[in-house]
Amino acid sequence: MKNLIKKALVTAGLVAATAASASNMYIQLPTNSYDVAVSVGSVVIRDASNVDANTKTGIFNEFGFSQILATSVYGLADGSVYGSFYDTNVPTELASLGIPTMGPSMAGGNSVSLSLPLANGSQSDLDALSPLTPPINSDSEGYLLTWSLQILYHFDGNLTATGPNYTGGWFEVWFDDLSNGVGGDRVVISGVLDHSVLEAADLTLFLNITWAEAGFLWVEDENGDFVDASTQATTLRLDTNVDPAIPTANQLLVVMDSLGLPQAVRQTRLDGSITPELRVPEPSSIALLGLGLFGLAGSARRRNKA
Repeated sequence: MKNLIKKALVTAGLVAATAASASNMYIQLPTNSYDVAVSVGSVVIRDASNVDANTKTGIFNEFGFSQILATSVYGLADGSVYGSFYDTNVPTELASLGIPTMGPSMAGGNSVSLSLPLANGSQSDLDALSPLTPPINSDSEGYLLTWSLQILYHFDGNLTATGPNYTGGWFEVWFDDLSNGVGGDRVVISGVLDHSVLEAADLTLFLNITWAEAGFLWVEDENGDFVDASTQATTLRLDTNVDPAIPTANQLLVVMDSLGLPQAVRQTRLDGSITPELRVPEPSSIALLGLGLFGLAGSARRRNKA
């Protein structure tokens, strides 16, 4: 009986954890050295009045991104782009496809150029802590001036006649210390892709944080308290727009991968946002769990009487 109840608790916990609530957040930096007044000549980019003594950004509710260069790779083993595909901005994976490169599209009437997203940081940056910044002259602790965040990812999926369905993969958010001239100094958040939802051209990816640097990202819980993301089950909701959802022949360039297999590649520039959602128990799931445990207990009492 105890084992049966324990299994019921585990199962209900997995179901209940799928509910989520949108949250505010802030970032805590390890040092105040990033929060500095900045000016170029006579133009003040960051006013000294916005420099404070703490290491915490103001509260924001989404990471914004614009013109991120997204690369989709479709297998052509059966002569069609339908079936398994993946999205990536991992330099080694792109290099294995011979990128950067250019050539005639699959349609044959135009040329397609493919480039490395990380050759230009702005094509992989999370470039806004919205609505905190931009503008840069805010309580951003020097965001985009002395430090920034970049996203690295590999997402797997399946392309059907109704569009892409993402089924798995991983992502990393890198802290880039702009003052030392070295990109992507360390990983501060990492996780996995859970699933996706496509409605018309609106694509939503649900990313579960599996690890976060202790004390870096703080997310508001249902009580209005901020909780360290390294200790709290958190989902990131990535909203963007992909149009057309199914690639056209004039967007695709055929390349050979490192195994000599043909792949069709499309690159698009995406705008969108990433918002956090704490995974919390659903009231309906808790109620069902209570009814289930009540039934199990009644069944056990009846057996004992017998």
